[in-house]
Amino acid sequence: MVIIKPTPSFYNDDQLSAYLSLLGLSTIKGQPSLANLNKIVRGHLMTIPWENTQMHYESAGHMTVAPQAIYKRAVADRAGGSYCFGQQTLMLGMLLAMGYRAYGCTGRVNTAPEPTEVDFETRSHLVLLVQIPTPHLAPTETGNETYFVDVGFGLGIVRPMLLSHGEEMPGLFPSERHRVVKAYHPESRLDTTDPATVPFAEEWRLEINVARNGQELPQGTWRTLYQFSLHQYYLVDFEWLSVMVQSNPKSLFWNHLVVVLYTPAKGDSAEVGEKMGVKVMMGPKVTYREGGKYEVLKELKNEADRISALKEYFDIEYPLDAAVNVRNKNGALGPQSL
Repeated sequence: MVIIKPTPSFYNDDQLSAYLSLLGLSTIKGQPSLANLNKIVRGHLMTIPWENTQMHYESAGHMTVAPQAIYKRAVADRAGGSYCFGQQTLMLGMLLAMGYRAYGCTGRVNTAPEPTEVDFETRSHLVLLVQIPTPHLAPTETGNETYFVDVGFGLGIVRPMLLSHGEEMPGLFPSERHRVVKAYHPESRLDTTDPATVPFAEEWRLEINVARNGQELPQGTWRTLYQFSLHQYYLVDFEWLSVMVQSNPKSLFWNHLVVVLYTPAKGDSAEVGEKMGVKVMMGPKVTYREGGKYEVLKELKNEADRISALKEYFDIEYPLDAAVNVRNKNGALGPQSL
């Protein structure tokens, strides 16, 4: 069992207030309960886009992930979001400021094409572990529960998930489910037949019951999204891991400009309801999914189309001449002219 001690935040009270106001959740300040953790995760997903536009449209090609820099970009300036390291850094600081007990740990994304196989990258993903302070526990909670939170995976879990072997919860779309299980790395050299060795080898896998193409897998078949350990990582680690990811020619983010933003489903409250839709920009189109529905919102023929769509669908604004920064890169779209 993991016990997380209370830790001061790297954000102050005014920054927490601004963040909660941005999410439309000012009234929950000072109430770090599980119900409010759900609201924060949902509000964050629907307000701050998961994206890597800085890698492609800014001359430095550097993603904003440091605490004050991501706060400025996402909250103060409303200029956009980040990928996992920036998103989860912001979330971690705000949860600590709210009074939750939390820390960050890292995971390996599964890149295997077949649903039942695993082929893990190096550590390139950030997961948060969260516990509820005793005064804010619900009657059914003991205080020993640990939840993992992930607003940085793009299309991943959309609410806190209890860290318990075999735990399942619904995903965003019909029949979609996520499961978390204990697992070992397939290349581990530790002898797990020895009980004393097991805690050093044991990790956790987040799984989903659909294939990469969105088709539901046969009953009882699960595809691994990523695997993470419970070892604590720190802000300096997040920044250096981000440098590695953004400079890796094999990474998704190097080769593609991607944006994901969740939205309330029609007729559903942004704060209370469970149903959401999701807008995605990847490649030459912007798409929208809600329930079993799928539609193409816009076809993108060139960089001018994409820059326009970023503002229209995700409220991320770049000047047209920012396209010069993506020219001749793998993430470039269509003709190399505006």
